[in-house]
Amino acid sequence: MTLKPLEQMINDVEGSGIRHQFAQKNYPTITEQESRCAQDLLMITTYMRRITTHDRAGSGFPITMQQYSVLKALKEQTHLISELADIFKVSRPTMSRIIDSLEGRRRNPSNESESERKGNRRAKLVERVDSLDDRRLVYARITQEGLDMLDYYCDKSEENVAAVLRRVPLENLNQLEQVLATLRMTLETHS
Repeated sequence: MTLKPLEQMINDVEGSGIRHQFAQKNYPTITEQESRCAQDLLMITTYMRRITTHDRAGSGFPITMQQYSVLKALKEQTHLISELADIFKVSRPTMSRIIDSLEGRRRNPSNESESERKGNRRAKLVERVDSLDDRRLVYARITQEGLDMLDYYCDKSEENVAAVLRRVPLENLNQLEQVLATLRMTLETHS
């Protein structure tokens, strides 16, 4: 078998129209307005993540956004850990680690600090429950501590965002509300 020179392979690809088809299907032309809006939304997302994961004094909340999202899903209903992995599009071992952390489990108990050994425990926000029908299936269920944490997180995050929105003039806030409703509906129908 002989290998084609690189130039010949590039010409073959261009001649087949693959490059053109790939560009059309996966990377449509973006208008300048779409580009500006996309950049603004990405920047806003970064700021909002910072605002919603830190209290007003700047210290971080005890759970991550991903853990918060899992708690929120579990507030609606109990799920198999494998279902949660599918919902959040992560691997099952990754979801198992997230549940471990929400359950208060330590990955390496030998590395516990002195205060942890003396009885200070991590919050048990989630608990594992075996299926009554099939012992191989394990459900995750939110605990009362998890519900309390979810309420705290929601309240603090909402307060932080509201503090920012108070700086926006009322007429702009009305427009923002309409735009956000449209964006939310678009995301829900295209996700």
